[in-house]
Amino acid sequence: MKLSNKLILGLTVSSLAGKFLEKMLIKDNVSPNTVTSFNEDSDIPNIDASSYIHHFASVIGSVTIGRNVLIGPFSSIRGDTGLKIFIGHDCNIQDGVVMHGLKNYEYHNPITEHSVFKDREAYSIYIGEKVSLAPQCQIHGPARIDGNVFVGMQSLVFDAYVQEDAVIEPGAKVIGVTIPPKRYIPAGQVIANQEDANQLPEITDAYPYHDLNAKITAANLELAKSYKKEERQWKQ
Repeated sequence: MKLSNKLILGLTVSSLAGKFLEKMLIKDNVSPNTVTSFNEDSDIPNIDASSYIHHFASVIGSVTIGRNVLIGPFSSIRGDTGLKIFIGHDCNIQDGVVMHGLKNYEYHNPITEHSVFKDREAYSIYIGEKVSLAPQCQIHGPARIDGNVFVGMQSLVFDAYVQEDAVIEPGAKVIGVTIPPKRYIPAGQVIANQEDANQLPEITDAYPYHDLNAKITAANLELAKSYKKEERQWKQ
């Protein structure tokens, strides 16, 4: 066999093997939860067809993902202990984000103290529309984050409610409180009592990150659509 033919054959085999591996990874990274004593259902993630899940991300169990969501590599969304993780339209869940929750259901009955509520429905984690979860942040249920919120790199939200248009700067921690709308938490601060949360500074046009989430959302929305288009092409 001529060298040129060997080279073409080798490249073809390599390409086919790569596509096969990619398809296996994409199939395996979205999976139902295992059955447990507190949840007898094997829940399959409900993901809108327009959303893009990177093949090195993991989505497990009782998870709902809305339209045009980008799930970045090495993120983990695990709806097996805390059930009903909801991610609204046009969100971006960036690299290395962890979403998990305390056990909040027992035989289909919600455990109130481990749940958040939206329209009287109990969730482990509820994320509104156009929310940005920056790389390596952690959202641990019970947690609710309303629309147009930026959660910064390596920050933590646990047992908390973050209302709309807020900014959590990198490294900040929000524990056991409600963050009022249009407030920001400076980088590295720990907000763990309601008095401190109520006194957080308001976001004005003078605040340097007042439009950060809008910019990040727009960029990641474009990425989600483009990656999804490419995914459809190589699957053909």
